[in-house]
Amino acid sequence: MVSCNGGLNQMRAAICDMVAIARHLNVTLIVPELDKTSFWNDPSEFQDIFDVEHFITSLRGEVRILRELPPRMKQRVEVGMFHSMPPISWSDISYYHNQILPLIQKHKVLHLNRTDARLANNGLPLDIQKLRCRVNYASLKFTPQIEELGRQVIRILRKNGPFLVLHLRYEMDMLAFSGCTEGCTREEADELTRMR
Repeated sequence: MVSCNGGLNQMRAAICDMVAIARHLNVTLIVPELDKTSFWNDPSEFQDIFDVEHFITSLRGEVRILRELPPRMKQRVEVGMFHSMPPISWSDISYYHNQILPLIQKHKVLHLNRTDARLANNGLPLDIQKLRCRVNYASLKFTPQIEELGRQVIRILRKNGPFLVLHLRYEMDMLAFSGCTEGCTREEADELTRMR
């Protein structure tokens, strides 16, 4: 189980990490819980923002994802028979294999209660990095309502003439820490690696 924290961009990156980790460890992932208590104070659930069915089915061949714990496991959690912890920041994939997997095997249910720690993405096996990128750009699809709102905004902007879109909080590390370099030149990919 995973509780994501931070803003939407940080939670999205954490979901990509957790899917990759679940696949690498060959464990089941429960649809992540989104942060409701941070600065943003947003009560949204995963299914309010992302298309849950698409998320689950698009990754079916890679990792088992369930909407919620099976009844037997849910009972274990209700009586406190699980382990909850934050992962160590910027750990590589071996940390999850050597430290986290034994905890899952011991407790059966592990709750990663904070995900801003991030999976170190320099030197990741290529298949893990490709999965992270696929989750980010294909599996984490917004709900139809959010996508329709986006299309409406674009129609209005196109109808009213030229426009410029400016992300006031865009920071270079947002691209660098995605770890995705598809479409980048070799020099650009190297620069993003140095930034990480």
